[in-house]
Amino acid sequence: MPILKKHKRLDKELNLFDVYAISTGAMFSSGFFLLPGIASAEAGPAVVLAYLIGGVMVLPAMFSASELSTAMPRAGGPYYFLDRSLGPMVGTVGGLGTWLALIFKSAFALIGMGAYLAIFLNVPIKPIAIGFTVFLRCSMFSGLKKLQTYKGFL
Repeated sequence: MPILKKHKRLDKELNLFDVYAISTGAMFSSGFFLLPGIASAEAGPAVVLAYLIGGVMVLPAMFSASELSTAMPRAGGPYYFLDRSLGPMVGTVGGLGTWLALIFKSAFALIGMGAYLAIFLNVPIKPIAIGFTVFLRCSMFSGLKKLQTYKGFL
């Protein structure tokens, strides 16, 4: 019978500034740098009103998520909330939906990074986006490996 290692739990080391930085980085990615140009091309001078209406429409979801996070402070986000309230099937669908949304958001941001680079250099957008994807994936795996070694999880 193999010897099982006892896994340690991660320490909760994030402070208010860390959480603010992560949230701001997630919010200000492609939506902040790519969408205003597209929105102003479509809406014209009413772009400010469109952003205001969009911001008001997001408020109920933001308040609900913050209330649920306070009531159930566990890792898992939407999956955990849906699993606890509506059952594992709905939680799984919600978790997969969140995962797909993050994948599409990341793809949109990477295409945007390629488009910005294509403005300054005469290069095709898609290969640049693929290059950014490979670079970021490798840096993520490198950082994860260092974190696991540092925390003693290997």
